[in-house]
Amino acid sequence: MRSFAWTLPLLLVGCASPVWMPAPLPPHAMVVAPPYEHRPLPPPPPPPVVSLPTAAELASRTARFAPVALSADVSRLPESERRALAAILDASRLLEPIFDRQAFAGNPALAAALAEDTSELGAARRAYYAIMRGPWDRLDHSPFAIERPRPPGAGFYPEDLGADELERYLVAHPEARERVLGLFTVVAREGDQLTAVPYSKAYAEWLVPAAAKLREAARLTKNRSLARFLTSRAAAFLDDDYYASDKDWMDLDAVVEVTIGPYEQYEDELRGQKTAFQSFVTIADPTASKALARWKSLLPAMQENLPVDAAAKPPRGLESPIRVVDLVFASGDARHGVMTSAFNLPNDERVRKEKGAKKVLLRNVLDMKFAKIMRPIGERILAPEHLAQLSSAAFVDEVLFHELSHSLGPAQAASGLDVGAALEELHAPLEEAKADVMGAYNVLYMVQRGELPKARREEILVTYFAGLFRSVRFGVDAHGRGAALQINRYVAEGAVKVAPDTGRIALDLAALERAIVGLTRDLCELQRRGDKAEARALLERYGVVSDILSSVQAMTRDLPVDLVASYPLAGEAP
Repeated sequence: MRSFAWTLPLLLVGCASPVWMPAPLPPHAMVVAPPYEHRPLPPPPPPPVVSLPTAAELASRTARFAPVALSADVSRLPESERRALAAILDASRLLEPIFDRQAFAGNPALAAALAEDTSELGAARRAYYAIMRGPWDRLDHSPFAIERPRPPGAGFYPEDLGADELERYLVAHPEARERVLGLFTVVAREGDQLTAVPYSKAYAEWLVPAAAKLREAARLTKNRSLARFLTSRAAAFLDDDYYASDKDWMDLDAVVEVTIGPYEQYEDELRGQKTAFQSFVTIADPTASKALARWKSLLPAMQENLPVDAAAKPPRGLESPIRVVDLVFASGDARHGVMTSAFNLPNDERVRKEKGAKKVLLRNVLDMKFAKIMRPIGERILAPEHLAQLSSAAFVDEVLFHELSHSLGPAQAASGLDVGAALEELHAPLEEAKADVMGAYNVLYMVQRGELPKARREEILVTYFAGLFRSVRFGVDAHGRGAALQINRYVAEGAVKVAPDTGRIALDLAALERAIVGLTRDLCELQRRGDKAEARALLERYGVVSDILSSVQAMTRDLPVDLVASYPLAGEAP
């Protein structure tokens, strides 16, 4: 789970009641959208005057991403698996042009224009474009290579299509709703109609050869579970039915571990529905994975221990295999802006109900992020008495239990819709906040049960809180807004104090622990109700840039925001 088209106002979060509880909504009449009228669109307004960054400013932005080379030891892989790995890498590269078009339909033409610009500014734009995978800065959505705002529908919808027009069209054409809002379709205009083109047709130029490469890899590998997944995923590329191959991916148990296909919905800021293509090609560590496997047996206990009533913690598929892997190549939605360090997939609730979800920790990415970003941030912003509790082990625990927690709590809203469908574009930041805080809550529960050492309590409280400032520096994506929500809530509840002379942060650990329980409860209950107005009110109150966030951002301005990776095993120079 990982952008939203909103601007963070600069606010001071003042004192609030000890625990935030949603106020009851007043009764209101149902509002029915007016019928959709077939009429030509008015001419678009002239683009706003935008001051694009200079070459020096872009070079400074690029320097915020620390370069790293990510690889793994494949010397012990049999020849068959090395050849299968090479074919999987080929298939993964073919997703790059698909994602470029999904992120912004104009990306191919813009990339060609930038390639011809030999000026210093052109070179600076190309370098930052390669990280951002488009002409807008993913940390704040500001344009840097094009003089217009990012379309909320990315490359999935017509660039001039707004939310109001889309909803009016769907009201007037209910028979088109499923196709237009489908997870695996691209929406286009044909006269005054909106048509939905399946991914398999829209991206056939790349999906057909990618499917062939997956079938080639399936023939080469000796691992049956890998061959089965590659074969069924190749079929899905051609018919847009990913259900069976998602289940096969859940059963995948191989040293060459690959996650490839359309998964995450963060690029679509219009409705939060469309999925973007990505690939993580990894080498698994079976020994490390086995050491973490015990946590999946405790998922039912974690679900039962949530501080909510039974309606907010229904039985869910909790098979949840856990894999520890090293990343050797990423493409598409897995390769832009802020790097993923772990993920929890698939997102299809049908598969989650049947089989749970797989948690994958990218070990070499986690190691680099802690060394180059997480520890330097903690050492810069925390009061001296907390520095001894800044722990790499607790950082890994928080990432792992964040992913585990995506599978916990309510799956459906009171309306009967899946939580994501009920909350739409507001779901992602709230789900990321829920997984963050519930991850800390569950680590504390494991300490209480004796599954983790007692020293981990203070370590997780300190490391979890410091880690939120790592996430909030990502800007206006779901993780950043979710992290802001948590920080500001804890400030409002008195768990956080800022030294006026140094700006360093001191934590009341007991108050922070109580606040973690309260926020876990409130987010689960909000998801169970599935009320968008309530969700929006919570985000508008706490998911903002406050004084403490501005202060910490100023204190850490010279530290890397994230990593930018090269992959030697895929033939990329470090």
